[in-house]
Amino acid sequence: MISTVTTVTTTTTTTAAATASTVTTATSLMAGLGLIATVALIVLLITKELAGAAAEGSSAPEFTFSEALNRVLSVGIVPLLMVFVSIVFVKVINVL
Repeated sequence: MISTVTTVTTTTTTTAAATASTVTTATSLMAGLGLIATVALIVLLITKELAGAAAEGSSAPEFTFSEALNRVLSVGIVPLLMVFVSIVFVKVINVL
């Protein structure tokens, strides 16, 4: 009777510790992905701003590389901006 209770308690404790380490690993992975997404958003926004400034300064009437780059960068910025807003929302909810 006593040995059965000890075995069940040990198994439950081991399972709880394994679950806690899995949650910690998933949390750190998501934090790393959030950091990568934020840095990528910053880089794309800077590049878009520089391409837009170069397109405005150009006097050529044809479609230039900087104008094309300015348009193409919007494709990557919009989803990353949504990810950034969701990250900020989750962080604010965690603080409250």
